[in-house]
Amino acid sequence: MPAAMNYKHIYHAGNFADVAKHVGLMYCLGALQRKDAAFFVLDSHAGRGYYDLQAPEAHKSGEAERGIQRLIETSMGATQLADYFATIRARRGKRLARYPGSPALIASGLRPQDRALFVELMPAEARAAEREIESLGRVRTEIGDGYAALKAFLPPEERRGLVLIDPPYESLDELKLMLQALADAYRRWPSGIFLMWYPIRSASQRSMVHARFEALRIPKMLFADLAIHPDDAGVGLAGSGLMIVNPPYGADDYLRDAYAAIHMGIAVPGAGYVEVARLTAERMAQ
Repeated sequence: MPAAMNYKHIYHAGNFADVAKHVGLMYCLGALQRKDAAFFVLDSHAGRGYYDLQAPEAHKSGEAERGIQRLIETSMGATQLADYFATIRARRGKRLARYPGSPALIASGLRPQDRALFVELMPAEARAAEREIESLGRVRTEIGDGYAALKAFLPPEERRGLVLIDPPYESLDELKLMLQALADAYRRWPSGIFLMWYPIRSASQRSMVHARFEALRIPKMLFADLAIHPDDAGVGLAGSGLMIVNPPYGADDYLRDAYAAIHMGIAVPGAGYVEVARLTAERMAQ
């Protein structure tokens, strides 16, 4: 995937899509922590541990300013987001100096019996993750293709756990690659929790993405979509989508409430939407 080599998440770190994705990720991690048995997490497109929100790239895009920084100003009192704010170390009235990537959030949720594998294609980002991440659990970072890692490391010995697939979508084939990887990974580990992030650029594109997921005929799929612009506003990224296979108990209601709080804190009044619903049934008909 050479196109992914051009992608720099620092321009987008802390934007509304990061917030939405990470709120879903943290709920699933919290659900895994409810049982003492060890779990395994694989982050296929990991990036680095932390992103400097004072960096020129972050200032140039302004995405964190319109995302996490605005949310801290408007929604620190939202009870649905309290755990998220605590984990990223947000404080009322204070600007956030750096934003954690998914590896840092995952690492913070591991216990001594748990382990995680972070896979990143760009060597500099992978080395940064190795330097920056601290965890009670066992963590390892590999430089390589995240889709290949899904084949190599699933199913895990722990039998419980989570896979995050969050590609940059710079390649026109990215959705096809991700869906193929998900289908294969699910066959290998049908009891795992899988989280897939996807961009929402228009109403027709969103419907197409949902249809492509549904065509995999994987049961227990939940989508959580948050848009802060109208679907067809032509702004590039109108919304953020998260598809969850085997969502933990309570995820539907929690994400609906949490995304409503994010939307209220970030979106222009009257713009965008929140939709959280089951895409596929508990069991698929033969």
